[in-house]
Amino acid sequence: MVIEKVKETSKLMLKKILLFGLLIAFANTFAQHTVTGKMTPKNKHSWVILYRLDGVKQKYVDNASADKGNFSVKDGTFSVKIPKGAATGMYRLLYDNKKNLFIDFIYNNEDVAVEFHPEHPVELVKYTKSVENKTFQNYMYKASTLQNTLDSIQVVYFQTKDKAQEKALQKLYTKELQKLKATQNASETESKGKIASIFITANKRFYANNLIKDTKEYLNTIKSHYFDNVDFNNPVLLKSSLLIDRVMDFVFYLNTSNDSETLVKLRKEGIVTALSKISNVDLKKDVIESLLYTFAQQEDIVMADYILKNQFTKLPISLQDYEFKAMVLDLLKTTVGVKAPDIVWEDKGTHKNLYSLKGEKYYLVVFWSTTCSHCLKEMPLLQKYLEDKPNIQVVAVALENKQSKIKWIDEKYYYEEFVHVLALSTTEDSVYRSKYVKDYGVNSTPNFFLLNSDKTIIAKPYDVKELKEIYPKLDK
Repeated sequence: MVIEKVKETSKLMLKKILLFGLLIAFANTFAQHTVTGKMTPKNKHSWVILYRLDGVKQKYVDNASADKGNFSVKDGTFSVKIPKGAATGMYRLLYDNKKNLFIDFIYNNEDVAVEFHPEHPVELVKYTKSVENKTFQNYMYKASTLQNTLDSIQVVYFQTKDKAQEKALQKLYTKELQKLKATQNASETESKGKIASIFITANKRFYANNLIKDTKEYLNTIKSHYFDNVDFNNPVLLKSSLLIDRVMDFVFYLNTSNDSETLVKLRKEGIVTALSKISNVDLKKDVIESLLYTFAQQEDIVMADYILKNQFTKLPISLQDYEFKAMVLDLLKTTVGVKAPDIVWEDKGTHKNLYSLKGEKYYLVVFWSTTCSHCLKEMPLLQKYLEDKPNIQVVAVALENKQSKIKWIDEKYYYEEFVHVLALSTTEDSVYRSKYVKDYGVNSTPNFFLLNSDKTIIAKPYDVKELKEIYPKLDK
């Protein structure tokens, strides 16, 4: 009788314990958590935006600013809330949009506290709260230290011709490789059941058991095993930036050469290899667009054209973003080495265009506006610099609206030696509605395009200071 009562009591206690555990888990899942941060040294950043990563996309979650009460930024310290029931995965804290400075971290239903250097957020970061991020950071520190040692040994091995030294290096390499394998195994065991485990596995690098003497053989070995531990179908990785980053590193850093023709060949092969690993069509689309945009930004017409014709068009029709394609083509219109888009205007009733201008060795197309304070500082500097340079003609394209046109009429007379073109916006609130803004990819003013006598773009100086650096080298 007593035994039966004990059994019954045990069952009731077990049920209570299980129920209590479920309630705790449920409450934790739907609790509101906070990300707190401290930038050291203190800086002038006055806002932080929290995003949830979804591949190449950033989905807004919340923000902190200098005037936001409890969730604010003050003296480099900030606090941002994560809503109840927020999805787990990789999140991003963006605090400098101009320099694209941010911290990526794992969120798995826990508070996160992080300290970092605002100018070096990747190298100098420390998590003071968050089991997930402490686990992953600890692994990355240990693994990267050992990886750097192994890479250094391999470099020395390439260079040495001494047999005794080669033997010593191989012995040291074997010892350090064993340490790395032990670290990897221990970290994978420690992180079981955590999101960090997925990233720890994905960051596992391949190392041959023995040092390799031939550099070409070494590089081919690294390339052939580069994606061994990357699961392109893992739902957590698909929501992070890791997969895109890994492909970009493979294409741009493992497929390189000082010879331009070889470089093109290697990068094409690298792209084909990387895309062959990806079966998820949405990820493939993101990878293709990321590569295409990067090559367009680098003004690499050959590679951008290759991707457009050989990869972009192979995507399902529903995934071919034609607005994105048009944007890329617009970027390529003003690549150094191509003919500048034409500009037309009326001058005292006479129809003129950029290609009708003759007689000068160089032409400088300048997009500016009287609504731009920086332009009003740069234009006099430009005029002063060109006073003793008669072989360059400035074509000043003014991006104005109906209100600022009046000021432009007065302002342009200060620069009588310039050719003036009015690119009038049809809206009152913006000066960026002109056709030429699209043709030249202008998103800020002033914007400079230096052309030769044939109207081919030969340089795109950022400002007058950079023009001063470029111009003296043109005839050398």
